[in-house]
Amino acid sequence: MPPRATTRSPNAPPRPRAAPRVRASARAAAAAPAPGGARGDGAVGSVEVPEDVVNRLSPVVLRTFSEEDFHRVDMRSIARDAGMSFATIYRHFHDKEALLFWFIAHWLRELYPAALATLETDESALVRVQNYLVAHLRFYARRPEVGRVIFMTVPLQRWMRDDTYRSQGPARRLLEVIAEGQASGEIRADVSKVAVFDLWSGVFNRAFLMWEYRGRSYPLIGQADALCRILLTGIAGPSAMRRGRVVAERRYAVDPGADPGAAGEA
Repeated sequence: MPPRATTRSPNAPPRPRAAPRVRASARAAAAAPAPGGARGDGAVGSVEVPEDVVNRLSPVVLRTFSEEDFHRVDMRSIARDAGMSFATIYRHFHDKEALLFWFIAHWLRELYPAALATLETDESALVRVQNYLVAHLRFYARRPEVGRVIFMTVPLQRWMRDDTYRSQGPARRLLEVIAEGQASGEIRADVSKVAVFDLWSGVFNRAFLMWEYRGRSYPLIGQADALCRILLTGIAGPSAMRRGRVVAERRYAVDPGADPGAAGEA
């Protein structure tokens, strides 16, 4: 039987427009094991979520996972706090892991432009690596809840099995800059570029975790100079050592003293 043709009355009210959708070609990081250059810069498959759903869920998901242990969080409570039905959330995220991993990628998109910008300059590889660190310090000083989720809440073993953990975007570019520095002698080449990257990640991760442990009692960005000295001393190659640039080349792409979040951290 042929499908019945339908006609629309000219006086009928217009159909409502669908809400715009946000594409999560998610890259999740966090500076070091994936967060933003740490842990989780991996691109995931295209998962689209309506923008209004994202806007309502994002602050609730961030607050909940930054304040609670992962195993104590349930999706029904998140739905209730966000003022939406459980079915709406479940339509897009089949469990709380998928929900959390998607939003980590979503939050880190705020970090990536600034992080990548530090790597696309004419500065030496050493300076770009340190400025990449400064960009992460600035981001997490401004968005500490994102750092708490990535470094303290996320179930790491499960996340490592997820696409969002795979190294992409800024972290991949950082590895390229490290390789460039090794080729030019700016960065030591007696270890692999991955080992240098892991050292960078460890320096940042530890700095953030201790900042949290100590109650954010000092500006996170205020640690930039000391951390860069330690990092550059460990990774500097022969050409940088000959020119004495290990200590001298600390020209920040962003002035660490102008951190807008510093007042709130003191």
